[in-house]
Amino acid sequence: MAKKSLWEKEQEIRRTCMLMITHKCNLNCTYCYEDYKSDLQMDFKTAIRLIKKEAGRVKRSKNIKGLEIDLMGGEPMMNFPLIKRLVEWAEEGNIGVPYLFAMTTNGTLFGENEKKWFKKHKDSIVCCCSYDGNAEMQKMNRGTNSSSIDLNFFFKTWNFQSFHMTVSHETLPNLADGVIYAQKKGYKIEVSLAEGVNWTENDALIYKRELEKLADFYIENPQYEPISILLRWMNIVNPKKDKKKIKKYCGTGTYMTAYEPDGSAYGCHMFSPIVLGDKAKNIKDIKYKCDSIASDVVCEQCILKHFCPTCAGFNYRYRGNFGDRDKRKCALHLQEATLSAKFQIKLIAQRKNKLSLEDAQHAEQAIKALNIIEKVVHKDKYPYYL
Repeated sequence: MAKKSLWEKEQEIRRTCMLMITHKCNLNCTYCYEDYKSDLQMDFKTAIRLIKKEAGRVKRSKNIKGLEIDLMGGEPMMNFPLIKRLVEWAEEGNIGVPYLFAMTTNGTLFGENEKKWFKKHKDSIVCCCSYDGNAEMQKMNRGTNSSSIDLNFFFKTWNFQSFHMTVSHETLPNLADGVIYAQKKGYKIEVSLAEGVNWTENDALIYKRELEKLADFYIENPQYEPISILLRWMNIVNPKKDKKKIKKYCGTGTYMTAYEPDGSAYGCHMFSPIVLGDKAKNIKDIKYKCDSIASDVVCEQCILKHFCPTCAGFNYRYRGNFGDRDKRKCALHLQEATLSAKFQIKLIAQRKNKLSLEDAQHAEQAIKALNIIEKVVHKDKYPYYL
């Protein structure tokens, strides 16, 4: 049996149809970016019209292999009757192209009947449960008791699927404990920093401490798979030599469309009325295919310009500009890049007797990245340049 690769893989391109099936939510998470929730719900007739429309686009495409239908909210389980009808309708062969339903949920509205239904249809719909670490972290971020979520149900039903942990300012000091807690239960977990938070230099030091704890844990316990932020391709560059412009990597408005409950279309849910309110009307004609949508003139001068994650939707939501990244996160990203490079070098050295070509390529890239980071002139001031 071939050794499982640790590293990220490129996924085949699927067209993504985001259906905002409800604007309702039963929680009030501290970091929620949807400021315009309401009682709006999508109906069955609208939903199947939109799915058929998107399936037609897949049929006409030469390179798109299938259709992913993301059921979104609010909390999508607030419209569970529609979820049932759509999945069962699709299973009757009504879509006409390879498809998969996907849903991210807070996990609090799964009673026994709902769990029984999802188990029966688990090959047609995949659920990702958002869970923010241990019970204390969940309470701080989401105000809900961990006992209200059957984590084992999600794990056993879709054991290939990761839980998603959002790290807030309040839970950052518990990041490592939260990840280790989940992984010792056998769960896979993905981690991201909350958007719209006033991250500080002190937070960057806490982030460094927490990533160091995780790095040490994985070296000492190689049976656990490291979280993906420690395994990213270390695309750190000398901006004086690298003249490549920052590119838009997501499918916003190109092979992705979000639909509101009334059927109106947006490039992504981040540009829809549940997020932007009336401002959503102002960006209907944006040229999504243009890479300049992701361009930030400040970041173009930085060694991290291709490494830092960016989202045109969050940029516009919080700063009114598609390319304007959150500079409050720069110090955290520099710590992440530094710790990731060091960790990858140490991890690959630990695996020296069973190295793959892919391991060797990542080691070489991590060493190059660390050499560049160590030459940064001012590590206390962005952009980070040589």
